[in-house]
Amino acid sequence: MFKDIVDAMREGFGTCLKEIKYLSERVEAVEKKSESVNGTNEGRKSLPEDKGPDVPADASSLKDKAPEPSLEDARYLEKRDDASALCRAKSDRTRKLAASQQSPYTANSMTKVIIPNKKIYPGYNPFAPIDKKKLKELTDWLKTCPHYRTPLDKKPRTSRTWWYQILRTSLEWLEDCHIYAWINVLRKRYDANPQHFRSERMCFLDHLFAQQWRFNFKDFKDSEPDQNGLGRRLLGGGWNYYAGITPSFYQSNKVWRRDIDDIYAPVNYTDTHWIAMWISIPKRHIVVFDSICSSISSEELDVVMEHFLYMVPYLLVECASSDEQRAQYSLESFTNERPTNIPPARAGDCGVYALKYIECHALGKEFSKKYFAKPNGKTMRDKMAVDIFQELPHAHEFENKDNDANLGAYEG
Repeated sequence: MFKDIVDAMREGFGTCLKEIKYLSERVEAVEKKSESVNGTNEGRKSLPEDKGPDVPADASSLKDKAPEPSLEDARYLEKRDDASALCRAKSDRTRKLAASQQSPYTANSMTKVIIPNKKIYPGYNPFAPIDKKKLKELTDWLKTCPHYRTPLDKKPRTSRTWWYQILRTSLEWLEDCHIYAWINVLRKRYDANPQHFRSERMCFLDHLFAQQWRFNFKDFKDSEPDQNGLGRRLLGGGWNYYAGITPSFYQSNKVWRRDIDDIYAPVNYTDTHWIAMWISIPKRHIVVFDSICSSISSEELDVVMEHFLYMVPYLLVECASSDEQRAQYSLESFTNERPTNIPPARAGDCGVYALKYIECHALGKEFSKKYFAKPNGKTMRDKMAVDIFQELPHAHEFENKDNDANLGAYEG
């Protein structure tokens, strides 16, 4: 009986194969007949009955031969896709908390409640006395430089004595390299001990961030958006800032709004004045800390801040990793203010004060009039020099190349 069943199965299987072969031959014959009438699928033109009104007969061919995207468009799409993929991956890894974990009432919860921005600082004193031993080490090291006794105006800019003499001399204008070095110190400290700061959802950007946005804002504003208000030309590297890829020094890889609420950055105004900027994403608000308010009029400050007020919210919407997240944001501009009750600086010390404003605010410290007194400018400079020497001994040699590939480039 088993043999009869096997024979029946074989016979049925053979019949199926014959049917499949027959159907395949019929399909192939139909395809050949169709090609003989209309041409091949690749070269076939649209038939009259397939066209809409006023559509040329070769419309499908034109569609198939769409122009190749420009180099700028290709770069934009690549960066957008990379940033979006990174953001989606991070979103998938985001831990979903139970209701009991989200509530501050822990009576019935055996799980530790996670409360963001809990106040577990202060971490360190930004105005701690200078370590005299470390200051002597710095001085002795500078004495070994061949240009130690060369007048400041004749020292080569590659000289470490030029670098530190500028930083330590009262009322000397701080160069971009000094500003960048101190921002890097803050990044390093924050990376090592985020609990020392007032939040674990912040980042420190350098002056190139502000510089690029200012230079490219007109093209951004003049570019035509799509029906949703998107598709404008973004500055080169804009996606990288949003995704935490830039800056590369102690790269955070934290996404704005999802992982970052507070952004700190120094701003250079026409190479004559330094100010500090705090961007609060949740509050949709920007605070400018200006040590010499008379250096920038209200009208001039409006021009300086305009690109941040519009481009930050735009970036949040444009770079959102999903339509659901995009719907939570708005293209409406941020608001801004410039407090006038903070300790002022003497002309020339604005860079030092801007950096210390950022440090103190990030630490949750008040701007003490005692420590920010004008005569203390020299002490603050020496303290910063010693800290940089100890924590980033090669800072004077470092060159910021984060945005070299993006200078003059746009995304969009």
